[in-house]
Amino acid sequence: MLLTKQNAFLGTAFILCCGIIAPIPISGQVPVFREPMSSQFPDYSKTAGTMSSSTVINNANPLGDFTTFGSSKPAYPTINPSAWIIEKYYRNPNASPEEQRRLADEDLRAYEVQKKQQEELSRDINEAFKEYEIHYELPTHSSPNKKYFYQAFEEFRQMLSGAKPLDIKRAVFLQEHSFDTTLQYQGFDRQLQQIVSVIGLKMKQDRILPTDNVGKIMILFKYMADTIKVYSPHQEKNITTYPKTYDFDDFWGKVDYRKMFVSKLIRTGSGQCHSLPLLFLILSQEIKAEAYLSFAPNHSFIKFTDKRGTWHNIELTNGMMASDHFMVESGFIKAEAIQSRIFLSPVSRKETIVQCLNDLALSYVKKYGYDSFVKRCTDLALAYYPNSITAHQINANYFKTLSNFVVYQYSVKKINKAQFNGDQQAQTIITSAKGAAKKIENLGYSEMPAEAYEAWLKSIQRESYKQQSSKEIKLLGGMIEKR
Repeated sequence: MLLTKQNAFLGTAFILCCGIIAPIPISGQVPVFREPMSSQFPDYSKTAGTMSSSTVINNANPLGDFTTFGSSKPAYPTINPSAWIIEKYYRNPNASPEEQRRLADEDLRAYEVQKKQQEELSRDINEAFKEYEIHYELPTHSSPNKKYFYQAFEEFRQMLSGAKPLDIKRAVFLQEHSFDTTLQYQGFDRQLQQIVSVIGLKMKQDRILPTDNVGKIMILFKYMADTIKVYSPHQEKNITTYPKTYDFDDFWGKVDYRKMFVSKLIRTGSGQCHSLPLLFLILSQEIKAEAYLSFAPNHSFIKFTDKRGTWHNIELTNGMMASDHFMVESGFIKAEAIQSRIFLSPVSRKETIVQCLNDLALSYVKKYGYDSFVKRCTDLALAYYPNSITAHQINANYFKTLSNFVVYQYSVKKINKAQFNGDQQAQTIITSAKGAAKKIENLGYSEMPAEAYEAWLKSIQRESYKQQSSKEIKLLGGMIEKR
C-alpha cells in the first residue's frame, strides 16, 4: 500500500494489509493542524518567560491584577470570621446580646460571601494556568471495549515471555476479536478443525506420510490454490473445497477493516495477502508442518524449504510458486532491506506472534487513534523482534502524532518560540520522532506506490512465471514420500 500524507488528519496513520502499511484517517483525537513552521510561533516578548516541566506561562500576566507570579504575598486578604466577631464585640462592648448576635450573623454572612468570591477567584486563576499548560501525552478515548485490547495485549505478553505457548491461531483470533467482539474462539476453532479434517483426508487419499514436511506443505498449498475432493467416512459423503481467491473489493480494509481478517477469509473463501498467508500458517501449525511468514514491500507470503534445504516461496494471492527474483523485480527492495532482514527473510514463529501484536496495535489505531497503548505495543514488539518494519512504522507514526500534538498546543496557545525551544520534554519528543523515522530509512525501507504494487502483483500472471511455477510444483511433487 502507499504511504501518503493525510493533510486532513493528525499525523500519518498506517494499517497493515498484506503485510504492508497503508494510510487510514485519524479522527476525534486532537484538532486538525498543519506542519509547524517557525513563523507560526508568536513572539509576544523579546525576553522568554519561565516555565516548569509541565506548564508554560506567557510573559504577559494572563490573570491581570488578580495575582503576581513569583510573589509569596497573596493578592487577597485572609479572612478569619472568629477574629472579626471578637473585634465586633470589643468595638461595641455596650451592645445588647441581641445586637451582638445580629452583628455576628451579619459578619458570618459576609464571610460566606467573601469565601465564595475567593473560591471563584481561585478557579479563575487555575483555569488561566490551564490555558497555558502543555500536555505531553496524546488524548485518549474512554470506552469499555478497550478492555478486550488490554486483555489481548496481556496474552501476547505471556506468549512472548514464555509464560504461555506460542500459538498463531490464538494470536490471530485475539487481534480480530479485540476489534470485532462478536467473534467467538470456539466457532473460530471449529471452522479451522473442519479444514484440518479435510486436509487430513486428502493426505490419506494421496498417501502422504505424516512426517513428510514437503508433502504436508504441498497438500496445504493445494487446499489454498486448487479444488479438493475427498470422501468423509464419518459424514458418509463427499466433500469438495474450492480455491481461496483474492478479494479485490476494499482489500486494504479502508471501508471495512474486517476485510483483512482470517475469520472473513474462512467464512467467504476470499481474502488478500494479509489473511491468506496467516490462514496457511495456522493450518501449518495445526498439522505440524514447517512454514514461515515473509515480507516484501506492501506484501506478505509463505516460505519453506525442501529436502535439499532450498527455499521456496508460495504466492497465495494467485496460487503460484514465486522466486525471490520475482519479489526483487518490483524494484522497491533495496540491498539494505535484504541485509537488515526486513524483506525476503523467513520470520520465526515468535516473530509471527509479534506481527499479530502489530496487527493488534493497528486495529486499536483504527478504532481509537494513537495513544499510550499503541506505544506499549510497539515497545513489546521491538523487544522481541527488533527489526520488525511494521513495529518501527507504527512507532514512528506514534511519535510523529505526539510531536505534532505538542507543537499544535504551542501554536494555538500563542506561546513564544523561545519557550518552545527551551521545553526539554517537547524537544525530546520531536527528537524521538526524527530518530524513529531515521531508523526506518536505515533499515532500507522504501515507499512503494499503490499503483506500482498492483502492477507488480499482476505481473506474476505472465506466461513465463506460470511455466516456472509449474516446473517448481512438479519438482517438489517428486520429493514427496508416499506410503
